[in-house]
Amino acid sequence: MQNIYHIGMLVSIIFIMVQAYYARSSMIRTSEWEKAKMTIENIERFKENVKSFPIYDIWFLGDNFWADASTPEGYKLADTLRSTYYLLFESRTDATNEMIRMVEVMDAFAFPIIMGYASEEVSYQSVIRQYSTYSNFIMPSAFKVFQNIGANAKLLYKLWRIRLEILIIDTYITEYVSAQDSDVFNPLRERFDHMLCFEGTKEDISETSLKAYRKKLGKKLKEMQKEIAVFRKNSLK
Repeated sequence: MQNIYHIGMLVSIIFIMVQAYYARSSMIRTSEWEKAKMTIENIERFKENVKSFPIYDIWFLGDNFWADASTPEGYKLADTLRSTYYLLFESRTDATNEMIRMVEVMDAFAFPIIMGYASEEVSYQSVIRQYSTYSNFIMPSAFKVFQNIGANAKLLYKLWRIRLEILIIDTYITEYVSAQDSDVFNPLRERFDHMLCFEGTKEDISETSLKAYRKKLGKKLKEMQKEIAVFRKNSLK
């Protein structure tokens, strides 16, 4: 009888463990589905919302490798974009109000990504060009003037600005390996002052130096991811 009792207990424990496993698996699948749904909806909403931006018809001007908008130097180098933006309005007040609205739209898009509710990787692959281009117009003023709004948008911008530069550097390295001609680096040398943290002069840009720089950017990316993780943790307290 004692053996039967032990067997019964063992079967019960196994049954409970199986139930817990399937319950956990179901929760994970549900969580993944909800995150995927949130990601798709967030991306679609962002693509629709930017159509109302006054810079929608001139966005191509910002579609380039611009300096980091979070820095004073980046703000100065974006002077052409700011000047073009203000020409779209009859008054400075209208331009300022619209800038605030655009920052809020960018922030609404960034929020679920920063908080982990939406996939950062899928979002990046889907809208990096649009987000980066509009940010080149918006973020210099957001960081310099509107310091009390758009925290999520600013964090996502800084993260994706690093990702974008990594992509650019990888592209140049690949082109050099294919062409074996250092002239392929000339467009990057022309925008040398827009690079995040390259040590040296534009004449120092080469395959070797870019590979070392790529590793440095990788470390910078991890640091930014940690900063976002801390921000997320503090926001949930």
